[in-house]
Amino acid sequence: MPAIERNALSDEDFAVQTQFYVAVRRATGRVIDLVWFRQNKEYARAVLDYADAIGDREVRDLSRRLRFAKRLI
Repeated sequence: MPAIERNALSDEDFAVQTQFYVAVRRATGRVIDLVWFRQNKEYARAVLDYADAIGDREVRDLSRRLRFAKRLI
């Protein structure tokens, strides 16, 4: 049963990352690489720092959720 819980977490993480991607794209027109975002903490930090500077509330809120989930606070 633990495998199911891990998959559910992965699905939730994927959903938040996808929402973040769409919000950044909508607010700035910028495209981010979600695969690299998942694999490289330095890139993830840079993208989240960029997102925090955007004047869009949804982007900032999702950025904070991702930062907490990835333990990049």
